[in-house]
Amino acid sequence: MHIIWLLVLWWAGPETSFPAPQHDARIDSLQRLLATAPPDTARVLLLAQLAYEHTQTAPLATIYYGQQALQLAQKLRFPRGEAWALVRLGSGFREAGNYPAALQVGLQGLRMAEALHDPELIGRATNALGYLNWEQGNSRTALAYLFRAKTVAEESHNVKLLTRVMGNIGNVYVQLNRLDSALLYSQKGYALDLKQHDLTSEVGDAAMLGNIYTGLGQPQLAQRYYRSSIARATGQHITFALCRAYLGQARLYQQQHGPASDSALYSGRQALAAGQLGQYPKGILEASQFLAAAYAARSDSAAAFRYLTLASATRDSLFSRTKMAQVQALDVSERLRQQELADQAAEAAAERRYHWLLAALASTLPALLLLWLNNRHKQRANQQLNARNAQIASQRDELSSTLEQLQATQAQLVQREKMAFLGELTAGIAHELQNPLAFVKNFADVSALLVDDMADGSPHRPASDNSQGILLAGLKQNLREISEHGQRATSIISDMLARSRHGSAPLAPTDLNQLTEEYLRLAYQGLRAKDPSFHAARTKHLAPDLRPVPAVASDLGRVLLNLFTNAFYAVQQRQKLGEAGYVPEVSVSTRPLPTGHVEIRVRDNGTGIPEAVKEKVFQPFFTTKPTHEGTGLGLSLSHGIVTQSHGGTLTVESQEGEFTEFIICLPG
Repeated sequence: MHIIWLLVLWWAGPETSFPAPQHDARIDSLQRLLATAPPDTARVLLLAQLAYEHTQTAPLATIYYGQQALQLAQKLRFPRGEAWALVRLGSGFREAGNYPAALQVGLQGLRMAEALHDPELIGRATNALGYLNWEQGNSRTALAYLFRAKTVAEESHNVKLLTRVMGNIGNVYVQLNRLDSALLYSQKGYALDLKQHDLTSEVGDAAMLGNIYTGLGQPQLAQRYYRSSIARATGQHITFALCRAYLGQARLYQQQHGPASDSALYSGRQALAAGQLGQYPKGILEASQFLAAAYAARSDSAAAFRYLTLASATRDSLFSRTKMAQVQALDVSERLRQQELADQAAEAAAERRYHWLLAALASTLPALLLLWLNNRHKQRANQQLNARNAQIASQRDELSSTLEQLQATQAQLVQREKMAFLGELTAGIAHELQNPLAFVKNFADVSALLVDDMADGSPHRPASDNSQGILLAGLKQNLREISEHGQRATSIISDMLARSRHGSAPLAPTDLNQLTEEYLRLAYQGLRAKDPSFHAARTKHLAPDLRPVPAVASDLGRVLLNLFTNAFYAVQQRQKLGEAGYVPEVSVSTRPLPTGHVEIRVRDNGTGIPEAVKEKVFQPFFTTKPTHEGTGLGLSLSHGIVTQSHGGTLTVESQEGEFTEFIICLPG
């Protein structure tokens, strides 16, 4: 086994190399503390922490320290330390490839954590079990554990745990090929990584974001995250992230330049070198399989065979290490089983004493009565259990029916939001068409009077023939005006039809100033169509030198219409409060940023958003409007259009009772 593992670590070494990892100062510090620590509870926690520090670099060391912590905790009767040791052991077995042992000790650790009612332990245990199920491909089970860990972290305000959990949820959604959800959670996890300075989580999440953007067909963004992960992980020798990032980069190069391109082969060899350096068998296996396929596509059968041999050796080594880890796990399980057997023996002794007592009293009527009552109690208990099972089955059916109804309601709400958008757009168009149509009607009426004046026998007929020429000139001018205003109405309708086209349109250079002015006018006219008494000041600060940006004009117009409509609604609600001297105002500004991005700000001086709900405004179905006035999907859909379709950001700033400002930032 050791010879095979040395072959795995050495093979392909001449082609690529990484600098050897520097010895971790934190591990050195912990080991110095361990050297002088007495065999007490503090030493248990120190051993558990050492096991954690070795998880990503030396899983066998994690197992070693975890077992020492477990043995000492059991000897000291220290349940909390025993639970920590089990959680760390599970991580070690997972990284070593022994999933059954990892699951066994991980579940035992979770049960102990629940018995202790310790949120930190429960959160760590459920996060570890979620990660384990993700590696095994059990996506649904993984999500159940990870969302439970997320709830525990949020309720206990454990930001460090939440940092890891958010990225792990993103990993599972990638596995399910739900890239929109994966992007949402991975971005949140990455932002927390940067805020908490969690470098290990940061480089792992950056590599996963690269994979997500590769799947979304955005290679430039994918490369940006791959390079960030590689640069940050190289400095601290975080080899698992290097392996993932290089392997993702290699697959991206393979899509762009072909399966046997030099860039794909180079990144694949870097991934393999990182996996070998960090003793990461799963990464070594995936990288060697990639390289074998790449060299086969290049018709280099010698190199292809070489990497296939490496992949085979890695599988053999992983299997052997798994067998070794299973023996160690069985040793731990046996100790736990022996404890359970001791408890069972005590219970059996108590039960035997009870039967001896029944035998001594068997000849008496009270003993028979006692036995009858006991049997009767068991029968009733069985009946109650059967009834409870039937009730649970009924509740399960009711929950299934409720879920179907909720899904149908969700589809109806999405359709309602679309119809609301169409209604607002239609109201604005109708108001825009009123002016040219009114002109057409007025000029038509005047022209009819002129025709009457020219007719024979009309009481308004002019006194001279020269006056008839003047009437003809006026009639001609009226017809010209009618034609011009008719053309204006036609232009408005054509423009709106172009804006309302749906489908997967490509990004095209778009004049944001023109788009902003158009939808500001439509939103205002739409609200005025509903309430003609409403008036609000509209302020525009549009950068005159703003260059066109790549965008889908109809989708971005939908976002702007939603933001403007919400802004006018907010100032209208504040106006209804009757504040003295209040003047409703909605302003919009555009400007280029030094980073090459373009920014749009929509601000109103309306009611504002309470601080307690500001973080929820982009959540689906969340709304502060009264019932039947909003679906709660407008801002959620707008956020998706900006972040997913355009690669930008949509954020909000607000102060209750003062203002609300939405900021759109788009790549230039």
